[in-house]
Amino acid sequence: MRTAARLIATAAVALTAGLALTACDGPGAGSEAAGSAPSAAGSAPSVAGSAPSAPAPVASGKTAGASSGAGATPGAGSSTTAGGAGGSGGSGTAAGSKSCTAADVKLSVTGPTAHASEQQPATAIIRAVNTSGRSCTLSGFPGVQLADDQGKSSPIDAVRHDGGPNTPVTLAPGAQATADLLYSDVNGQATASGRYVCAVTGSKVSIILPNTTQQVQVAVTGGVDNGTLSVCGDLNVDPFASGRG
Repeated sequence: MRTAARLIATAAVALTAGLALTACDGPGAGSEAAGSAPSAAGSAPSVAGSAPSAPAPVASGKTAGASSGAGATPGAGSSTTAGGAGGSGGSGTAAGSKSCTAADVKLSVTGPTAHASEQQPATAIIRAVNTSGRSCTLSGFPGVQLADDQGKSSPIDAVRHDGGPNTPVTLAPGAQATADLLYSDVNGQATASGRYVCAVTGSKVSIILPNTTQQVQVAVTGGVDNGTLSVCGDLNVDPFASGRG
Protein backbone atom coordinates (compact mmCIF):
# COMPACT_ATOMS: atom_id res chain seq x y z
CA MET A 1 0.00 0.00 0.00
CA ARG A 2 2.76 2.38 0.87
CA THR A 3 4.61 1.55 -2.34
CA ALA A 4 1.50 2.11 -4.43
CA ALA A 5 0.92 5.44 -2.74
CA ARG A 6 4.43 6.57 -3.46
CA LEU A 7 4.11 5.64 -7.13
CA ILE A 8 0.86 7.52 -7.35
CA ALA A 9 2.45 10.60 -5.70
CA THR A 10 5.49 10.44 -7.97
CA ALA A 11 3.30 10.20 -11.05
CA ALA A 12 1.25 13.14 -9.88
CA VAL A 13 4.38 15.26 -9.38
CA ALA A 14 5.70 14.31 -12.83
CA LEU A 15 2.37 15.12 -14.43
CA THR A 16 2.23 18.47 -12.69
CA ALA A 17 5.76 19.34 -13.80
CA GLY A 18 4.99 18.36 -17.37
CA LEU A 19 1.91 20.50 -17.41
CA ALA A 20 3.84 23.45 -16.00
CA LEU A 21 6.60 23.07 -18.61
CA THR A 22 4.06 22.94 -21.44
CA ALA A 23 2.37 26.01 -20.13
CA CYS A 24 5.69 27.94 -20.13
CA ASP A 25 6.93 26.90 -23.58
CA GLY A 26 3.69 27.35 -25.48
CA PRO A 27 2.89 31.00 -24.70
CA GLY A 28 6.52 32.07 -24.99
CA ALA A 29 6.90 30.67 -28.44
CA GLY A 30 3.59 32.15 -29.48
CA SER A 31 4.47 35.63 -28.31
CA GLU A 32 7.83 35.46 -30.03
CA ALA A 33 6.23 34.55 -33.36
CA ALA A 34 3.57 37.16 -32.97
CA GLY A 35 6.16 39.80 -32.12
CA SER A 36 8.11 39.08 -35.27
CA ALA A 37 5.15 39.99 -37.45
CA PRO A 38 4.82 43.58 -36.18
CA SER A 39 8.53 44.18 -36.77
CA ALA A 40 8.12 43.18 -40.41
CA ALA A 41 4.97 45.22 -40.70
CA GLY A 42 6.70 48.22 -39.08
CA SER A 43 9.39 48.17 -41.75
CA ALA A 44 6.84 49.00 -44.44
CA PRO A 45 6.13 52.59 -43.24
CA SER A 46 9.84 53.38 -43.27
CA VAL A 47 9.99 52.37 -46.95
CA ALA A 48 6.85 54.35 -47.77
CA GLY A 49 8.18 57.31 -45.82
CA SER A 50 11.32 57.39 -47.96
CA ALA A 51 9.37 58.74 -50.96
CA PRO A 52 8.73 62.21 -49.46
CA SER A 53 12.44 62.58 -48.59
CA ALA A 54 13.22 63.73 -52.18
CA PRO A 55 10.06 65.57 -53.32
CA ALA A 56 9.87 66.77 -56.91
CA PRO A 57 8.68 70.29 -55.93
CA VAL A 58 12.18 71.15 -54.68
CA ALA A 59 13.67 70.64 -58.12
CA SER A 60 10.81 72.48 -59.80
CA GLY A 61 11.34 75.40 -57.43
CA LYS A 62 14.92 75.72 -58.67
CA THR A 63 13.72 75.68 -62.24
CA ALA A 64 11.29 78.51 -61.48
CA GLY A 65 14.11 80.48 -59.92
CA ALA A 66 16.15 80.02 -63.06
CA SER A 67 13.33 81.32 -65.22
CA SER A 68 12.99 84.41 -63.08
CA GLY A 69 16.71 84.80 -63.36
CA ALA A 70 16.29 84.72 -67.09
CA GLY A 71 13.84 87.50 -66.48
CA ALA A 72 16.93 89.53 -65.71
CA THR A 73 16.56 90.61 -69.30
CA PRO A 74 14.68 93.61 -67.87
CA GLY A 75 18.17 94.61 -66.89
CA ALA A 76 18.51 95.34 -70.56
CA GLY A 77 16.03 98.08 -69.77
CA SER A 78 18.66 99.43 -67.43
CA SER A 79 20.95 99.81 -70.39
CA THR A 80 18.11 101.71 -72.01
CA THR A 81 17.97 103.80 -68.90
CA ALA A 82 21.69 104.13 -69.02
CA GLY A 83 21.38 105.16 -72.65
CA GLY A 84 18.82 107.78 -71.66
CA ALA A 85 21.20 109.10 -69.07
CA GLY A 86 23.85 109.54 -71.66
CA GLY A 87 21.59 112.10 -73.35
CA SER A 88 20.43 113.60 -70.10
CA GLY A 89 19.23 116.79 -71.75
CA GLY A 90 16.55 114.74 -73.52
CA SER A 91 15.14 113.11 -70.38
CA GLY A 92 11.39 113.53 -70.10
CA THR A 93 11.13 115.00 -73.60
CA ALA A 94 10.01 113.65 -76.97
CA ALA A 95 10.98 110.05 -77.68
CA GLY A 96 14.28 109.77 -79.53
CA SER A 97 15.31 113.34 -78.69
CA LYS A 98 18.88 113.96 -77.53
CA SER A 99 20.95 116.98 -76.59
CA CYS A 100 21.49 119.47 -79.41
CA THR A 101 25.09 119.74 -80.59
CA ALA A 102 26.83 122.44 -82.57
CA ALA A 103 26.21 120.33 -85.68
CA ASP A 104 22.43 120.37 -85.05
CA VAL A 105 21.81 124.08 -84.63
CA LYS A 106 22.74 127.43 -86.14
CA LEU A 107 23.78 129.96 -83.48
CA SER A 108 23.47 133.74 -83.69
CA VAL A 109 23.86 136.65 -81.26
CA THR A 110 21.87 139.86 -81.61
CA GLY A 111 23.00 143.00 -79.75
CA PRO A 112 20.73 144.86 -77.30
CA THR A 113 18.05 147.19 -78.64
CA ALA A 114 18.61 149.67 -75.78
CA HIS A 115 21.38 150.70 -73.42
CA ALA A 116 21.22 149.67 -69.79
CA SER A 117 19.43 151.88 -67.30
CA GLU A 118 19.20 151.86 -63.53
CA GLN A 119 16.10 149.70 -63.83
CA GLN A 120 16.97 147.38 -66.73
CA PRO A 121 20.19 145.78 -68.00
CA ALA A 122 21.20 145.76 -71.63
CA THR A 123 19.97 142.48 -73.15
CA ALA A 124 21.59 140.64 -76.05
CA ILE A 125 19.99 137.47 -77.37
CA ILE A 126 21.59 134.13 -78.20
CA ARG A 127 19.43 132.26 -80.70
CA ALA A 128 19.73 128.54 -81.60
CA VAL A 129 17.78 127.26 -84.63
CA ASN A 130 17.53 123.52 -85.23
CA THR A 131 18.84 123.00 -88.77
CA SER A 132 19.04 119.19 -88.52
CA GLY A 133 16.40 116.75 -89.72
CA ARG A 134 15.53 115.47 -86.24
CA SER A 135 14.43 116.78 -82.87
CA CYS A 136 17.00 117.66 -80.22
CA THR A 137 16.92 119.20 -76.75
CA LEU A 138 18.58 122.21 -75.14
CA SER A 139 18.61 121.79 -71.38
CA GLY A 140 19.98 124.54 -69.16
CA PHE A 141 22.58 127.26 -69.54
CA PRO A 142 25.01 127.74 -72.40
CA GLY A 143 28.63 128.48 -71.62
CA VAL A 144 29.49 132.01 -72.82
CA GLN A 145 32.71 134.00 -73.03
CA LEU A 146 33.33 137.47 -74.44
CA ALA A 147 36.84 138.63 -75.33
CA ASP A 148 37.89 142.24 -75.92
CA ASP A 149 38.55 142.93 -79.59
CA GLN A 150 41.67 144.94 -78.76
CA GLY A 151 42.95 142.48 -76.17
CA LYS A 152 43.11 145.29 -73.59
CA SER A 153 41.61 143.12 -70.85
CA SER A 154 40.97 139.48 -70.00
CA PRO A 155 37.92 137.73 -71.48
CA ILE A 156 34.74 137.68 -69.40
CA ASP A 157 32.94 134.42 -68.63
CA ALA A 158 29.18 134.75 -68.27
CA VAL A 159 27.70 133.99 -64.85
CA ARG A 160 24.47 131.98 -64.63
CA HIS A 161 21.55 134.25 -63.90
CA ASP A 162 19.23 132.87 -61.23
CA GLY A 163 15.52 133.52 -61.19
CA GLY A 164 14.43 132.40 -64.66
CA PRO A 165 12.74 129.08 -65.50
CA ASN A 166 15.09 126.23 -66.35
CA THR A 167 13.06 123.75 -68.39
CA PRO A 168 14.46 121.51 -71.15
CA VAL A 169 13.40 122.75 -74.60
CA THR A 170 12.90 120.14 -77.33
CA LEU A 171 13.36 121.64 -80.78
CA ALA A 172 11.68 120.11 -83.80
CA PRO A 173 13.49 120.70 -87.10
CA GLY A 174 13.31 124.45 -87.87
CA ALA A 175 12.31 125.45 -84.30
CA GLN A 176 14.39 127.82 -82.18
CA ALA A 177 15.32 128.55 -78.56
CA THR A 178 16.84 131.69 -77.06
CA ALA A 179 18.98 132.61 -74.06
CA ASP A 180 19.40 136.20 -72.84
CA LEU A 181 22.75 137.85 -72.11
CA LEU A 182 22.28 140.52 -69.42
CA TYR A 183 24.86 143.19 -68.56
CA SER A 184 25.50 146.86 -68.00
CA ASP A 185 27.04 148.91 -70.78
CA VAL A 186 27.33 152.00 -68.57
CA ASN A 187 30.74 152.93 -67.19
CA GLY A 188 30.02 154.93 -64.06
CA GLN A 189 33.63 156.12 -63.86
CA ALA A 190 33.67 157.70 -67.33
CA THR A 191 32.74 161.19 -68.46
CA ALA A 192 29.40 161.85 -70.12
CA SER A 193 30.99 161.58 -73.55
CA GLY A 194 32.60 158.24 -72.69
CA ARG A 195 29.93 156.66 -70.53
CA TYR A 196 29.56 153.64 -72.83
CA VAL A 197 33.28 152.84 -72.92
CA CYS A 198 33.64 149.60 -70.93
CA ALA A 199 36.53 147.33 -70.04
CA VAL A 200 35.50 144.66 -72.54
CA THR A 201 34.08 145.49 -75.96
CA GLY A 202 33.84 142.47 -78.21
CA SER A 203 32.25 141.63 -81.54
CA LYS A 204 32.45 137.83 -81.17
CA VAL A 205 30.99 135.59 -78.50
CA SER A 206 32.26 132.06 -77.75
CA ILE A 207 29.40 129.68 -76.94
CA ILE A 208 29.25 126.09 -75.66
CA LEU A 209 25.83 124.43 -75.80
CA PRO A 210 24.51 122.63 -72.68
CA ASN A 211 25.77 119.05 -72.21
CA THR A 212 28.44 119.49 -74.92
CA THR A 213 32.07 120.55 -74.99
CA GLN A 214 32.52 122.07 -78.46
CA GLN A 215 33.07 125.84 -78.48
CA VAL A 216 31.58 127.89 -81.31
CA GLN A 217 32.55 131.51 -82.00
CA VAL A 218 29.60 133.63 -83.12
CA ALA A 219 29.70 137.20 -84.50
CA VAL A 220 27.40 139.76 -82.88
CA THR A 221 24.94 141.47 -85.24
CA GLY A 222 22.86 144.64 -84.83
CA GLY A 223 22.10 146.36 -81.55
CA VAL A 224 22.78 149.82 -80.19
CA ASP A 225 26.52 149.11 -79.99
CA ASN A 226 26.79 148.40 -83.73
CA GLY A 227 27.59 144.68 -83.67
CA THR A 228 29.54 144.73 -80.40
CA LEU A 229 28.82 144.06 -76.73
CA SER A 230 30.31 146.65 -74.36
CA VAL A 231 30.33 145.03 -70.93
CA CYS A 232 31.01 147.05 -67.81
CA GLY A 233 31.02 144.64 -64.86
CA ASP A 234 29.38 141.21 -64.86
CA LEU A 235 27.96 139.37 -67.86
CA ASN A 236 24.99 137.15 -66.97
CA VAL A 237 23.26 134.45 -69.00
CA ASP A 238 19.80 132.88 -68.73
CA PRO A 239 19.03 129.23 -69.56
CA PHE A 240 17.62 128.38 -72.98
CA ALA A 241 13.86 128.84 -73.31
CA SER A 242 11.34 128.47 -76.11
CA GLY A 243 12.43 131.00 -78.69
CA ARG A 244 10.75 134.24 -79.54
CA GLY A 245 10.69 135.48 -83.12
